[in-house]
Amino acid sequence: MALSLIGLVLVAAVIQRVAGLGLGMIFAPYAVVLIGAHEGIMLANFLGTLMPVLLLPRIWSQIEWHKVWWLSLPAVAVMPAAAWVSSISPPGPLYIVVALLVLASLVISVALVRVHTTVDGRAAQVITGIGSGLGTVLGGVGGPAVTVYAVLSRWPVLPMVATMQPLWIIISSVSFASKWAWDDGQLPDMAWWVWLAIVVTVIVSIFLGEAVQKRLPERFIQRLVMGLGFLGALLALGIGVRLLVV
Repeated sequence: MALSLIGLVLVAAVIQRVAGLGLGMIFAPYAVVLIGAHEGIMLANFLGTLMPVLLLPRIWSQIEWHKVWWLSLPAVAVMPAAAWVSSISPPGPLYIVVALLVLASLVISVALVRVHTTVDGRAAQVITGIGSGLGTVLGGVGGPAVTVYAVLSRWPVLPMVATMQPLWIIISSVSFASKWAWDDGQLPDMAWWVWLAIVVTVIVSIFLGEAVQKRLPERFIQRLVMGLGFLGALLALGIGVRLLVV
């Protein structure tokens, strides 16, 4: 189990460095299966804070701080209430509702892009922040909402990847604290060497991801971001169905 978890961290963290998101979306669904729902989401939130913190010095100059605040503050505002809803509601239906809303948003954004529509501004950023905050707490999928915004606003890749990192620090840390307060969340009980290996893996993934990113064209990374949005929503949908069936 430990080696599978470490390998999963490596894959998800490399993708996060390349595309700006993906660690939570890819890591959380499989971590839920490996170590349980509550511990898996809590570990995903922990890693969602740790990796961007380690990455910040390398991307600081490219961060668009005005977008960080307009995306993160609405997200933070709705997350405590979402954590309370999560604590009193069965998780299966929540995952399904969040996943279906995300999938619908992604499909609409793809259609709008094909007719060369650009959507940006404060209102779009606030709506994106709310969607990301709700998705993170209720279904562990805060990335797809930002994916929709990135596609519709035609956000260039490098500033997008950089700006998402402080956003994930804020959202993941608030989600972690909210779940701890409302839902008795806890980190998994793992051996010290597993924790050390996970931290080392995250550090290695930053440099490995940078090397991969330099070899990929911007258009490919944009498609990867969109693909991760769909993947995150589908995985959340699968978790929801699984929780209802079990």
